[in-house]
Amino acid sequence: MKQEREEYLRILRDLDGDWPGRDAARIYVRDSDCYLYGLPAPFSFVPTFYTDKELAFFSEVCAKTHAVLSKVIAAYVEDEAYRKLFAFPAEAERLILLPCGYEEKLPMARFDFFLADEAAENRDFKFCEFNADGAAAMSRTKIGCEAVALSETFRRFAEKHPVEEFEMFDSWVDAFLKTYRSDRNAVETPNILITDFSDSVTMSDVTRYLAAFEKRGLTARFVDIRKLGYDERGLFDPEDGLIFHAVYRRAVTSDVVRHLDLCRNLIAAAADEKICLIGHFRTTVVHSKMINVALLHERTKELLTEEEWDFVRAHVLPAHRLRYDTPGLDLEEIRRTKDRWIIKPEDDYDSHGVYAGLDVTAAEWDDIVTKCVDRGFVVMEFYTPSRCQIALPYRDETAADPCGIEGYLSMTGIYSFNGKHHGFFSRMGKEAVISESHHGVSIPSFRML
Repeated sequence: MKQEREEYLRILRDLDGDWPGRDAARIYVRDSDCYLYGLPAPFSFVPTFYTDKELAFFSEVCAKTHAVLSKVIAAYVEDEAYRKLFAFPAEAERLILLPCGYEEKLPMARFDFFLADEAAENRDFKFCEFNADGAAAMSRTKIGCEAVALSETFRRFAEKHPVEEFEMFDSWVDAFLKTYRSDRNAVETPNILITDFSDSVTMSDVTRYLAAFEKRGLTARFVDIRKLGYDERGLFDPEDGLIFHAVYRRAVTSDVVRHLDLCRNLIAAAADEKICLIGHFRTTVVHSKMINVALLHERTKELLTEEEWDFVRAHVLPAHRLRYDTPGLDLEEIRRTKDRWIIKPEDDYDSHGVYAGLDVTAAEWDDIVTKCVDRGFVVMEFYTPSRCQIALPYRDETAADPCGIEGYLSMTGIYSFNGKHHGFFSRMGKEAVISESHHGVSIPSFRML
């Protein structure tokens, strides 16, 4: 990764910044369907390149993480006492415990983590968070790859080092259908529903999923979760009455809980086992930030092998419910040592309500802690990510470097389909919270051939 990026940057400098290539990449994204917050999705002009050795490491991480999290989900469903570690509201718990007709616990996920040093052989890392079901942004990676491939910098690099994109849409359909066919109520030719709230869905992802399903000869549609119909026949599209058999749920559980009545038809269909729901609401156990609290608990140690427990202790950052009654939590120490902590909602997404002590003043941090105590937040140890040199496709006349090369903090995201690694959505940023909502950018990712 690091060696290949440095070579790419040398080519960029040899081309005096390759501004024509950067303009072409920027225009390509501008003219695509890949938008975020109403603007073209921000991306790095410098990709990350992965060797077979590095990919073997990520595949191992993916498999181990999937195994651990699957055991945690199973324990939550089966053990009433274990559920108390997560402190979900009753409405969320009811959704998680709805019946499920297949065994796979975590069909879709993205595991985000910080590598201590891209160049280090030991590949030390710490998890940032675990995403499930609606893990978005595959299209951002794809469009970013297509955009940078238009440049002379990329052409020169690829001439010497052949590369390819990671395919993530057809392979997700493979994994989805494998899970579906294991469902006790599966039919030979299912009608596929992708559902979410239309005002928050990443439609650039959905259109590519639909196309991938249709390539298999299957009828597939997106319908807003609030518009679905349900009767004795099953879950249907009210526009024409088409009955759905398999559902790819992208709606985040916290949003569903906020709009339970509007989502009642999907919930009823799942409760009556009239649909195969992928991912099932039980993946909420992983998506919640309470997973960090539970993973390091003694009850979880009892579920895992010695090797799995060592893996968890080495790579999961300790977290605590941000409450006055949390045993052993010293709120005054958290107030005094702001740079050591990050605060996150117990169950949300897209960096909503995330506060890193490094990004604010002492007075602001004191106010944040006061505002968040006893209001559904966790406080987690902060980990300083590694810093990488990249360049954006946009010209900044005030930049110190004439080629616009600068250091960004790095976070790696790996997609898991049924526990197998299938690609990346990685980000870099200048703030402690690495997200596009905090002026971060996504990173195109390629496999070295």
